[in-house]
Amino acid sequence: MNSYKIVVADSDSACRKIVSDLLKKRGYSVYQAAGSAEVLRVSRSIYPHLVIMDINLQGINAYETAKIIEEDRVSSVIFITNNTNSGFYEKLKVMNIFAYIIKPINSEQLYQTVEFSINNISKVNSLQEKIQHLETELINRKKIDKAKGIVMDRLRVSENEAYKYLRKKSMDMCISMDVLADKIIKKYG
Repeated sequence: MNSYKIVVADSDSACRKIVSDLLKKRGYSVYQAAGSAEVLRVSRSIYPHLVIMDINLQGINAYETAKIIEEDRVSSVIFITNNTNSGFYEKLKVMNIFAYIIKPINSEQLYQTVEFSINNISKVNSLQEKIQHLETELINRKKIDKAKGIVMDRLRVSENEAYKYLRKKSMDMCISMDVLADKIIKKYG
C-alpha cells in the first residue's frame, strides 16, 4: 500500500463516495470535503499529495479554490468535470493543473490520471527544489564574491588570498562562508 493522501471534494455525496471508494481500493488515504471552505480547511491541515475537486463545488468558485491551494503550495489539483468547453481549457492554462477527469467516472481513467499526476507532481517538486537550491547557491556565490572584493580592497591581497582568508575566517568562526560574507558586506559594503 502507498501512503499518498488525497482529498476528494465534491458537493454531490454519491459522486464523492464513488471516487473515494475507488481510491481506497488502491490503498490511498482518502479525505472528503463537500464544499470549497471544507476542502481548503482539510487540505491545509493534512497537506495532501493531490486534491481531486469537482468543478461545480459549492462555495467559492472551484477555480478560485484550486488557485488558493496551488498558490499556497498546499497541493496540486485535478478537476472532475462533465463539461470540457473552451472556457474550461482557458481557465486551466493559467493553473498548474496536471490533468482532469470527465464524468461519468471510469475507474481505470481515475487510477491512471491519479498515478500520472502524482508521478509528475513528484518530478515537478523535485525540479523546483533543485531550482531553489541552485538559486540559493547563485545568491551565496554573488555575496561571497562581493565580500571577497571587499577583502581584496581592504587588505590589498590577491583574489586567491582573499578567498583563503574568507574560508579560514568562516572556519574559525564556525559559520558558513555566505553568513560571513553577509557580515562583511553589512560592515564594510
